[in-house]
Amino acid sequence: MKNFDINLDVGEGCLIENDLMPLIQSCNIACGGHAGSDIEIMKCISLAKIHQVKIGAHPSYPDKENFGRKSMRIDEKSLSISLENQLNRFIRHLRSLKDLHHIKPHGALYNDCVKDKTIAKIFINVVLKCCPEVIVFTLPESELERQAKKKGVKVWREAFLDRGYKENGQLQGREKPGAIVSDVNVMYSQLKSLINKNKLQTIKGDWISIKADTICFHGDHPNVLYNIQELLKFYKIKNNL
Repeated sequence: MKNFDINLDVGEGCLIENDLMPLIQSCNIACGGHAGSDIEIMKCISLAKIHQVKIGAHPSYPDKENFGRKSMRIDEKSLSISLENQLNRFIRHLRSLKDLHHIKPHGALYNDCVKDKTIAKIFINVVLKCCPEVIVFTLPESELERQAKKKGVKVWREAFLDRGYKENGQLQGREKPGAIVSDVNVMYSQLKSLINKNKLQTIKGDWISIKADTICFHGDHPNVLYNIQELLKFYKIKNNL
C-alpha cells in the first residue's frame, strides 16, 4: 500500500482542529461563505503550520443559512465577486501567497463545479485572478478538472471515504439513501480498494475506477476523529505485515 494524503474540511465551527491536525496532511479552511470567521481562519492557518499540514482555502456559495449545501440561483457576476472576496479575505491572513497550497470548493458549489461547465469556468477564472499557482481539488473527470486543465491550473483528484458514490463517479446527494458512510469498516474496505486497485464501490455495489491524489473526510461527520484514527491504525497494521 502506498502513502496517501488525507484532507479535511476545517474552520467550520466544529472545534475539531486541535485533535485532527496532527493526523492529516492537507486542510481546507472555510473562507466565510458558508462558515468561517477571521479568528477561525487565523487559528486554522496557525495550527496547519505547526503540524506541517498543507493549507487550502474552502470557498462556497454565500449561504450560511444552509451551510453552503444547497445550490443557489445566483448570477455569474455575483458568484464571481463572492468567491473573489472569500479568497482575498483568506489570503490576507497568509504570510505569503506561497503558503496557499490548494483550493477546494465547498458543498453544493463543489457538486455544481463537477457537472456545470459555466460554474466551473467561473471558479477557475477566480482562481486565476487571485492565486493562479495553487492546486484545485476536485472529483476525477469533473467539469472543474477539465476547465482547470484548459487554463493550465494544477489539479489533484479527490476521493471520499465518508460519502457514497453513484455509478457515474459523482457523490450521492446528501438527502438520499447511502449518501453518508458511517461504518469505519466500510471506509477501510474502500481505502484498501482505492490504494491497491484504484477502485471504489458504489452505493449499488458496482465498482468504478478512481485514481486519487488525496482522500477527503468531512469535519462535521459525528465520528470523524474516531474514523481517521481507526483508518490510520488499520493502515499501519497492514504496512507492518
